[in-house]
Amino acid sequence: MSRFISLAAGALAAAMVLPAAPQVADAKDYLIRYSDIGANRGPRAAALNVWKEEIEKESKGQLKIKFFWGQSLMKSKATLKGVGSGLAEMGTVIAAYTPADMPVLNYGNVPFNEPDPWVGIRAMQDLRENGKHIRAEEKKNKIRMLFQNVTGPVHLLCGKEQIDTLEKLKGKKVRAIGGYIQLFKSMGAVPVKIGFGELYSALDRGTVDCTVNYTVFVKSYKHYEVTKYLMLAGMGQSIGYGGAINLKFYNSLPQNLKDILDKASDRYMDNYGKNLIEDSKAAAKEMAAGIDGKVLKFVDIPQSELDRWAGYSKEIGKTLLGKMKHMSEADRNQHAADFEAAVAKYRKIKAEKGYPWER
Repeated sequence: MSRFISLAAGALAAAMVLPAAPQVADAKDYLIRYSDIGANRGPRAAALNVWKEEIEKESKGQLKIKFFWGQSLMKSKATLKGVGSGLAEMGTVIAAYTPADMPVLNYGNVPFNEPDPWVGIRAMQDLRENGKHIRAEEKKNKIRMLFQNVTGPVHLLCGKEQIDTLEKLKGKKVRAIGGYIQLFKSMGAVPVKIGFGELYSALDRGTVDCTVNYTVFVKSYKHYEVTKYLMLAGMGQSIGYGGAINLKFYNSLPQNLKDILDKASDRYMDNYGKNLIEDSKAAAKEMAAGIDGKVLKFVDIPQSELDRWAGYSKEIGKTLLGKMKHMSEADRNQHAADFEAAVAKYRKIKAEKGYPWER
């Protein structure tokens, strides 16, 4: 009996000095269904595919991502609600399509904001992480934005006429979204709401005279086939959209998998910025030279004329701030100031150090 007690005591003592067994990470596998607005082509899709590969490799297969391209799972305007409700774990959410639900993020769509893709991406993500209003808005919608997207500079693509002055814009039918609807209405044009998928035929038939567009999209969706002029207006860019994950799903993940998602998403933003800038330059060169006999004329608009256009955007900024009715006027004005400060911060970084992929 005394020998048994002695052995038991020895075992207990040994247990007390042995290090605790390391915690084993949750070995459960997770499927992320990602609903995207566009086709599996172009700079954003390329960056998304790299993002997926990195996540699946680094998680050793615990995280699997399945893309549903071209709104095949849900329509773009339904993505915010769809991701928030868990119909899909992730999706590309565009604030301009649901401005009443995301007025804070939608402020990133003020015309004539920052036109540089990388600066726009990093400025908005900085504001998201270091401010309080964007994350609060995401939580209310039961999502969390993992990464930021931008469209690149907004130009004016026209079918038959070179429309490069306010006077020529008068009465023209212009397809626009978000704050650009108010902008073109203020400038005397007639804004038309048409889905992006219908734009090719609308330009071909003359249903619209012009459309806001982005260089790389003009080539990707072959809009150069049914238009003649791309006015290089550089009217800022749409910054209010990105990749959203269902908040409950994200919070349910073990920390190591959250870290993998977050780090891959940070790399994605630089990768997408690089793709968008380089692909836009290549697309412009190709379309100006002619594709299958279709030559697109690129038209520079004098800065003095662009200043006239930009003057109409000031009221739009005030209008979008006014939509943040849950915030005090002081908080709304501070949000606008913080956005400008974030833009200035990344403009300075770019000026001093260049883009990350150039360093």
